[in-house]
Amino acid sequence: MMRALRKKTKIILIIVLVFFGVSIFYGLGQYRTSSKNLAYIAEVNGVGITYDQWQSTFQNVISQYDSQTLSQLDQSTINMLKNIVLEQIINTELLLQQAKKEKVKIAQEDIEAEINKIKENFSSPEEFDQALKINNLTLAQLENEIKDNLMINHVLNETTTEIIIPEEELLAYYNENKELFFEPEKVRVRHILVETEEEANSILQQLQEGTVDFAELAKEKSTDPSASNGGDLGFFYRGQMVKEFEDAAFSLEPGEISGVVKTDFGYHIIKGEEKKEAYTPTFEEVKEQINNFLKYQKGNEAISNLIAQLREQADIVINYDFESENVSEATTPEEPSVEDSQVSPPSSSSLEEPNLEESEEAEDISEVKDNPEEN
Repeated sequence: MMRALRKKTKIILIIVLVFFGVSIFYGLGQYRTSSKNLAYIAEVNGVGITYDQWQSTFQNVISQYDSQTLSQLDQSTINMLKNIVLEQIINTELLLQQAKKEKVKIAQEDIEAEINKIKENFSSPEEFDQALKINNLTLAQLENEIKDNLMINHVLNETTTEIIIPEEELLAYYNENKELFFEPEKVRVRHILVETEEEANSILQQLQEGTVDFAELAKEKSTDPSASNGGDLGFFYRGQMVKEFEDAAFSLEPGEISGVVKTDFGYHIIKGEEKKEAYTPTFEEVKEQINNFLKYQKGNEAISNLIAQLREQADIVINYDFESENVSEATTPEEPSVEDSQVSPPSSSSLEEPNLEESEEAEDISEVKDNPEEN
């Protein structure tokens, strides 16, 4: 109902890395590698994290971004991301150890349910088995990794499920941020897009004569991707369309058809479907959305506090700082690329003395928005 909670909020980026094994089924990259490198780049309460573990997770993370985005990252930024990934693996290990300490039990049927969800991504059991083989992963190993993930989720859910936002806090947020809920005027239209003015005039004449249905004609004649939906563009606000199209669309009443409208895309005929005037929703209308937003905020804070507490009590040894590579790379004349990040494991002789200093927690400035087409 509300257009957006546009107030930017700092949200701790706590990525509970569920990549181990499971991620391969969602196109996030390959987890298992040869395990030929046994050097620990970090240790968490005596549990070692190998370079292979880190590299697989790092590849999974960067595979979520397109090549253009990655090409804009300099090596210094990439090295910082490498350290962040290592910190996230450490956090995940701490949460798993906490789950074991609490003796969290996971039912076999819950594990099997997750396996079945994964299998739904494959066209056949054979394709699923092939994916396991390619990733050097057995079904038993996958089940163990799913079990670990469910144990971690149990700890996280315990941390956040008891969060209750008092009514007075919800109302206070509404009153202090009322402008964020303002809904500007919006319209919903259909349109038919063609290449020539002559064809547009011919279509307009048919519509004016009332011999054809607008949506059916859009499916038949329009060159716009919306043609398959009868030319329906859904609701949009001012500023979302090119000016000529927008001016015509907002001038129409429901059921009214425009003349031929020329834009850089071609020639349009537009039909008004719905129009909603600008308004500010009442507290009751947005109460649930505010509650979900604040619970999400407080949930992140609770998880952040839990991880900070676990880290404070843990014996964490970091044997390699990827950002230390910046010093040697600064003297290299060639511009580093993302591919350069896929380097060989650091040898044991190159490992630095254990660094017990915790790196800063990653933060993400995020906007919480609703879909503009929602009512």
